[in-house]
Amino acid sequence: MFTEALGLLASETKGFGLNFDILETNLINLIIIIGVLFYFGRDFLGSKLQERREAIEKAITEAEARQKKAASSLAEQQQKLQMAKKEAEKIRADAKTNAEVARQAVLDQSAKDVERLKASAAQDLTSQQEKVMQELRRRVSEMAMEKVRSRLPQVLNDGKQSQLIDQSIAQLKD
Repeated sequence: MFTEALGLLASETKGFGLNFDILETNLINLIIIIGVLFYFGRDFLGSKLQERREAIEKAITEAEARQKKAASSLAEQQQKLQMAKKEAEKIRADAKTNAEVARQAVLDQSAKDVERLKASAAQDLTSQQEKVMQELRRRVSEMAMEKVRSRLPQVLNDGKQSQLIDQSIAQLKD
């Protein structure tokens, strides 16, 4: 077909000319264009492909470096997280221990306060009892003295007074 197209081209024209029949010239034009592009564009296209290849390799290298950095950062953060968890557990255990110690201290102090209040109440009660007993004794003695004073003139006459005085003097002599 190629040779036929060249033969037709040569028979119809007697020199160089353009054939505008698309079906006949399309294959020839494509071959010429591809040849020209290959010959002149080989260096340009090769350099562009090389630049593109280098850019892709650089992007891949950078992506791998970022991936390694991210992996190491992730490992570091996971390690920090584990350390933070351990620290939180330690703090929680310490807080629990401190709370138990504080609870025991409060219970002990409460028990001491209750005992002190009991002792204070018992002392107050004893003190109140003594006051009441003293008051009762005072009242009883006052009542007895009042009764004695009221009966004394009736019981104690001159003869009895002399007899009591004599007895008191006799007791003093002994």
